[in-house]
Amino acid sequence: MIELDYINKIREKFPVTQNLIYFDHAAVAPIHIDSVNAVNEYLSDLIKYGDRHYKNWFNKSEEIRKGMAEFINADADEIAYIKNTSQGISIVANGLDFQSGDNVVLPDIEFPANVYPWMGLEKKGVKVKLVESINGQVPVERIAEAIDINTRVVSVSSVEFSSGYRNDLRSIGSLCISKSEEYGRKIFFNVDAIQSLGALKIDVKDLQIDFLSADGHKWFLTPEGAGIFYCNRKYLNYLFPSSLGWKSVKDPLCFTSINFELHESARKFEEGSLNMMGIVALGASLNLFNSVGMEKIERKILYLTRLALEALKKRGYIIIGSVADSHRSGIISFKAPGAIEDIYKHFIDNNIQLSLRGGNLRISPHFYNTEEEIAKFISLLR
Repeated sequence: MIELDYINKIREKFPVTQNLIYFDHAAVAPIHIDSVNAVNEYLSDLIKYGDRHYKNWFNKSEEIRKGMAEFINADADEIAYIKNTSQGISIVANGLDFQSGDNVVLPDIEFPANVYPWMGLEKKGVKVKLVESINGQVPVERIAEAIDINTRVVSVSSVEFSSGYRNDLRSIGSLCISKSEEYGRKIFFNVDAIQSLGALKIDVKDLQIDFLSADGHKWFLTPEGAGIFYCNRKYLNYLFPSSLGWKSVKDPLCFTSINFELHESARKFEEGSLNMMGIVALGASLNLFNSVGMEKIERKILYLTRLALEALKKRGYIIIGSVADSHRSGIISFKAPGAIEDIYKHFIDNNIQLSLRGGNLRISPHFYNTEEEIAKFISLLR
């Protein structure tokens, strides 16, 4: 657990705590003072000196790239900056050489960012196979049953947005490998990690993930418009960039000589100028998370959601998803008796920020939230 005096210092970095009990990090998160300071430093330099110090900021972005790679146990050349999760998933969907008759397997409760890019392949004769969930849960056995010799990709969220169900990524990664060996063709494992990056520890090598995408505006506590895409080095040549530009090539600063040699790293997916403000904000959050430690952050989040979960169960509320520790995350979705809109407004009027998703209420506290805030939430339960 994070010590009380330390968490109080952390909370000083989050002015939102002076106005709201913020339990909505699975939607759009508030940013912290460190991110604001990092962005202001960049803007101050830009307004005073224009591009004179461009090289310094480029080097800064490369340091952050390396740090983000280490954060998920990857290498820097396996990381590309993206504007959002949809872009990262689209890089895979439009970059792999799909053939008519191929299929993609994904749960039927995925956020649309992990659905529409695959549906866009139907014009090529690619089938999208939806795995039926059970009360917001995705049994690995059902994913296994859906995979066949024509499967090219299994794509899941690390955490399902609507139920908070934490998918068994290790088992799914192993499943993709065993099925690849069985059918004699590679079945890629793609992960939408936006609901866990910054909340739960991720190790792409240990989980045998081939591709991963995540924007930073949820649990990573940064403004919208900046995130990361991971591509296992072994499969960089399997993906051809669907969007190309001056930065896709090995020597992007050689403007007067055309030499179409793509980067041999994930940088080939960065076709043009990057969102430097967003990247420095990612760096600020990265420093914050590393200073606390992801093990402590994950433990604190799961502790807070356990408190809320036990109170909801005790009062007879119906939990969506799983209550098993192995499948819990920072998200709790639950059904409330009565007019759901009125109950939602009841919390909002009492300055508790949460979400209404698919007729269910959803809370998603972060590590800087407190037991007292959970107690306030519980006291407002009808």
